[in-house]
Amino acid sequence: MEADLKESDSNVLNLTKELDNANAAQKVTTEALEAANGEKRRLPKEAKLRDDEIQSLRRDLESSENGRKEAETGRKEVDEKLATAEAEFVANFHNTEAYTNFSDYFARIGQQEVLTALRNDHPDFDIKLLEARFPPPDVKGKQEN
Repeated sequence: MEADLKESDSNVLNLTKELDNANAAQKVTTEALEAANGEKRRLPKEAKLRDDEIQSLRRDLESSENGRKEAETGRKEVDEKLATAEAEFVANFHNTEAYTNFSDYFARIGQQEVLTALRNDHPDFDIKLLEARFPPPDVKGKQEN
């Protein structure tokens, strides 16, 4: 009977150890499950925040794209108005104060620079008649009106 008692005590001790191990495993499992549930509750909130951020970025992108389109449209309008103004100026230049006659026009845009450019670009071209008609500013000569 003593041997049975020792064997029963040994079995009880083994069962107690197994129960302690099972309790420890259950505690670890419970903690892991609670952590997983906490993560599970947190993820939808984070997903919602990310979705809101994506929507905000999309709105910013659309706004930026609209701004770019408006800027492009404005640039085209300015280019068209500038081209129209240039064409009007060229078409009506002869009516401006800057152009009273051909010799005044050349005097105003630097006639000597034009003559120098002609001499350099076309050395074989005879520009003596032009030089006589448009003398340098310090030389007084007869200018035609």
